[in-house]
Amino acid sequence: MEKFQKAADNLEKDYQIFLDYLVTNEVRISKATEHIGKKDCFNLNSQFCIVNEKYKGVGRTQEYYAVIDFFVFFSVKGGILRYVQKRGAGPAYEKGDNYDSFFRMSSLERYILMLGVWLGDYWRVLEENHSLVGGFGLFRALKDTETGHPVKNINGMDREVWGMFYIPQIRLYALFGLLTIKWLEEDPGNPDNKFLIKEICQTEAGACFTRLMNKYGGDYWFHPNEDMISAVLEGILPISTPETEEKIRRFLEVSVEAGEHAIEFLIKLGSIVRKIKTGDQHTLEDLHFEILDSVGFDRDHLYYFQFGSGTLRRRYYAPECAENDLPADEILLAELSPYEGMGFEYLYDFGDMWHFQVLVKHICPGHMDGSEITAVKGENPEQYPTYGEEDW
Repeated sequence: MEKFQKAADNLEKDYQIFLDYLVTNEVRISKATEHIGKKDCFNLNSQFCIVNEKYKGVGRTQEYYAVIDFFVFFSVKGGILRYVQKRGAGPAYEKGDNYDSFFRMSSLERYILMLGVWLGDYWRVLEENHSLVGGFGLFRALKDTETGHPVKNINGMDREVWGMFYIPQIRLYALFGLLTIKWLEEDPGNPDNKFLIKEICQTEAGACFTRLMNKYGGDYWFHPNEDMISAVLEGILPISTPETEEKIRRFLEVSVEAGEHAIEFLIKLGSIVRKIKTGDQHTLEDLHFEILDSVGFDRDHLYYFQFGSGTLRRRYYAPECAENDLPADEILLAELSPYEGMGFEYLYDFGDMWHFQVLVKHICPGHMDGSEITAVKGENPEQYPTYGEEDW
């Protein structure tokens, strides 16, 4: 445990820098991607102590700052921050419901929580986005490297590979104190080393982590599951007190009390505006039907609702869609943990691609059985316009 305490303290400092920057500054955030702007990424990165990317100037987007992207992912996933859209102002991140409870934990407890999210949900997202370059190869290389010595290669490739390709996992290993990155202070004149990494070395905490992971061989890297993650975390924090378990349980607990609130949604399709009020015990599919009825569309096509973007993106599809892990008819509105200013997209008809923008306008206490359209602006669009020969 002592090997990881220093890593936990360092992580605590950089994460606090991240939160303070977002909460106290007017950070520019893209409406399209919900990513932090290039200038703010550059400025924020320059304040970090653990992983300080050596870019020469503004120009890199959030996906090239693995630490920032992970911090955003963890913060939103854990309810520490939330993304809001407010009228008359640009999108922003503000403190979420779990902000205060997170800081009632010790630095090591917070470290365990963040490590669990990295090894679990964030790892799976990187895998889905084909961003796990060097994952298992890096692990094997660390397994064969003595503590404090430079890693020689990954998957048989020369060690300069991490200067040629952007590998998020290297940055995240370093963020959790499992390895150190030595950066080149000057441009080596090698156009292949775009990311100016000189070498990476495994730490004592990293060697301990590698031994814990080695119990599973390649199983974890290709077939990770919650039991494996729990075993690794228990190896780092072997003495878990009831108080620690209770604090973590409360933080992770999502309380859903469906049927106690009504939600008013603002729906936009170009210049067309509708407001719909419905009980939070209804499903996303119920909202799908309400939106279609509000614009006079038929119900003959597939759809999805998209929340977030980038590594935070998740889509709830029509139940008829093949390979659908998140069916819209099984998720209650209350289970989305809605809040005023929460925005998402509704896409109807994968052929004509009708893009609706949805915003949680108001949340009202009290039960509401059905749904109602509370405001209408603009005529219903023609769902199937008739085209003449001159249009082709």
